[in-house]
Amino acid sequence: MFRRSPSTPATEPAAALAGPHDTCVRCGRPTPLGVALCEQDNPAHIKGPSATQVHGTIVLGLVGGFVLLALLLRFATVGVGPFGAAVMGHATRPDGGLEVVVRVTNDGSRESAASCRLSSGSAPDPRDPVFFTELIPAGESRVISRVVPPPAAGGPALAQGGVTVRCN
Repeated sequence: MFRRSPSTPATEPAAALAGPHDTCVRCGRPTPLGVALCEQDNPAHIKGPSATQVHGTIVLGLVGGFVLLALLLRFATVGVGPFGAAVMGHATRPDGGLEVVVRVTNDGSRESAASCRLSSGSAPDPRDPVFFTELIPAGESRVISRVVPPPAAGGPALAQGGVTVRCN
């Protein structure tokens, strides 16, 4: 049914091409630029995949990879948080910083650590101090004391009367 081409060693080129050329991916014979198979290995002149097909395959692979990554992230974070947080107390230090005592509660179904942000107002600021808690078992609370250094020159200071905390 199928005819096999007689094998000819790659050291004997079927036709010598002057100038730049490609080589046959099967036997190594020279081929015109952009042609992957020589005349003997591809007598029907079947074309290779187009650039659109190649790029489409790459895009599908990337999209599939991102979907898989999102699913893995979803399953890795099931049961983590939410975290309830409240400022228990705070005091001004002699250097202008604050010492803040915070209670963090893990309301999730798995042991996890929380990332907490202290701020003066209701809107968070990128310069607000952030700290991480140790692992907190599910349904339990931890009281954590943190020292907030004095603000840098021109930076916002945490107002002693309005310190809030938010944990994720």
